[in-house]
Amino acid sequence: MNQKVPKEEQVILENLINVRARLSAVKRDRSSYLKLDDIMPLRLETEEQMKKLSEIRGGRLLDESRELNRTDDVLDEILQILSLCFLSLGRYVSIQLVSSVYSQVITIKHIFDRLNEVGVYEEEYLHPYKAKLDEIEKILIQDTKNDIVPEYAIQVLRYKFIQCGKIYENLLNTIREVDDELIPIRDRMLRIRRNLSSICCKKEYTPDDIKPLQDELHEIDDLRVDGKFLGPDETTPPGQGVLISLLEQLYYLSHDVIFACSEDFSPALQSIRERLLEIKGHLERLELTHKWTLRQTDLFTYQHQLYDIVKLKYNYMNYDEQENPELFGKFVNDQGVAPEGQCVLDFLLHKCYRMIFELLNESTPVSEALTPVYNQLTSVRQCLSVVKKMGAPCSAEELYPYQMKLSSIDDLRKDGKFYDDRGNIPEGQGLCVDILEECYSILNSLRDESESNASTPKLSPVDL
Repeated sequence: MNQKVPKEEQVILENLINVRARLSAVKRDRSSYLKLDDIMPLRLETEEQMKKLSEIRGGRLLDESRELNRTDDVLDEILQILSLCFLSLGRYVSIQLVSSVYSQVITIKHIFDRLNEVGVYEEEYLHPYKAKLDEIEKILIQDTKNDIVPEYAIQVLRYKFIQCGKIYENLLNTIREVDDELIPIRDRMLRIRRNLSSICCKKEYTPDDIKPLQDELHEIDDLRVDGKFLGPDETTPPGQGVLISLLEQLYYLSHDVIFACSEDFSPALQSIRERLLEIKGHLERLELTHKWTLRQTDLFTYQHQLYDIVKLKYNYMNYDEQENPELFGKFVNDQGVAPEGQCVLDFLLHKCYRMIFELLNESTPVSEALTPVYNQLTSVRQCLSVVKKMGAPCSAEELYPYQMKLSSIDDLRKDGKFYDDRGNIPEGQGLCVDILEECYSILNSLRDESESNASTPKLSPVDL
């Protein structure tokens, strides 16, 4: 990325840096829940700067013919933080839909970049990303049609979205080059690559972990006749180039993975590897506890750290500060050389971005203020559903804890609504009330089953 900013963009850059600082302060403030009133002024300021930047650039904020600069970098950070803030406010806040999906598009873009570097995957592997892109496309179309946000404000998201679509089609075209008769061989090699990836994501491993995979690669290589994979009828099905390229890649990756656990592994790469393992460890803990502890804005810290690491791959300068295209997409050491063992870092990067994508997808569809209530209700519903599924009759004593829990949650409402600590009505009321009523319904059903011979009145919020 070109860090030089044109003179006419300097004022905009300074204003954006100021917005980023204030937005970061809001993000870090844990003294109270995020509020829409805290975020909207900063969003409007950002849109104002985007409008001015668009005018300076002739109506196009981003263009493939123009190299990105620091202004784009700071704007991207702001849009990511805003996106995560809106997710924290509630995924289905209508006016923020287009803003809330920006971070997801960026994460998919990073995942696709890693996939594009590797080359070929099963089509099923891409399905979750395609499903999310389809969902985002509907939001883009709807918000553009209804003029919910200005055109200049939606340009950046649309540009990133189109980039994702192009990479997806490229990946899909590569997949479809392989004939059905060769799919079993392809899937076998892809399984080997998944195993290599799993090994790379461990804190420690040895060459003995890789040897069985190398032996299987030799077995696959021995299936070739005159250098080609044959079909059941001894013909040469299409897709030879993809499979042979994948086979050669796996030989290289297995060697690279073994080198990364040797004493000759570059200290510069080892330092990056340790940073990635630390990030992965934090994300793994969030996967276990996110339902109760995660504020979506927390993910920006990890996204930003990963982005800083990715940028190291594209600082392709050799020792005398001259551009070297051969270093593009590779990590270099202090001598301007790309050491062996690169793939370990690439596998870890991909793993971390996938974990962030999954955490973003699992974000609760209610505001942060209602998240504790939502989590408690969904947990009670899950427990009641399991009890009902078991089919065993429950005594009144066994149902009592559920009655008490629902009653305590219901008592939090005033005039039928849940309020936050500032007396505001947070987003997600309807969903929480629906789950509460569903819990009462299941509870009534269980009580009817256990007391079918008794004339016990139905449970209701009033009864409890």
